[in-house]
Amino acid sequence: MIDSFMKESLTFMFVREPYGRLLSAYVDKLFSPNLFFWKIYGGFGVHVTRNESTECGHNLTFKEFVKTVLYADEVNQNRNGHFTPSYEHCDPCRYKWQVIGTLDTLSQDIFYILDRIGRTDLMRSLNKDFREQYLNNTILDQFNWLFSFRDNYANDCNVTFYEAQKRLWKQFQIRGVLTKESKFPLTTEESESLTKKKLISIVYNAMGNAEKRSKARKNKAEAFKEAYSTIDREDLDKLSKMFQPDCELYGYDCKPEQLFNTERTVIEPWFFKYDT
Repeated sequence: MIDSFMKESLTFMFVREPYGRLLSAYVDKLFSPNLFFWKIYGGFGVHVTRNESTECGHNLTFKEFVKTVLYADEVNQNRNGHFTPSYEHCDPCRYKWQVIGTLDTLSQDIFYILDRIGRTDLMRSLNKDFREQYLNNTILDQFNWLFSFRDNYANDCNVTFYEAQKRLWKQFQIRGVLTKESKFPLTTEESESLTKKKLISIVYNAMGNAEKRSKARKNKAEAFKEAYSTIDREDLDKLSKMFQPDCELYGYDCKPEQLFNTERTVIEPWFFKYDT
């Protein structure tokens, strides 16, 4: 049935540079307030890397996360689709995708697909400010998730709602939404009674003008370097091997110079330090 459907349709898939994708998954699922993944994967990671038992691994570091992903891949246990290579999900060797887009060229690839299916009318609304629309949707999703579990962070994971908000703020800095100079402006008392609408307003005010937003976008590269500077060379080599099919299929470099440089040094944490 799937094969027949694909023959009659314009088929497409999207991929992402594997090292960036893995870090993004960590930021979204484990560094940020995410009770579900803190429990199902964070706890597993703490057991694997620290030999400790916990129901909520809310403080799993990126270094520990990478070791957990590699262990899960090696023993074929607790492998999660957010952290496994892209080729496993869309099986490009079996299914002949007509279009393979990338996150780096997301907007132009989407416009190409719309043109192929004869829906150029949708391009006008998207073309006004594709990145802004995408960013707004992402921010709203994060706030919905944060406030959905506001009463559970402390009870389930011993993380206050104030701490959860600060983590989300730091996530926005890591993703290049807020500058490093944009400090979380609320006290513990103020944060406990905060509404979602008010916090959204605070974030958008902190984002500032175009110049400030342009400066914030540079954070992504800095955060990437900081995170991967903590990874042992042995684990980097294992990641490279795990990512090899993605690299060969989609044209990515499995041993990028900035990660595999022999003169690598560990960068003092800022982005991945909760109290900065």
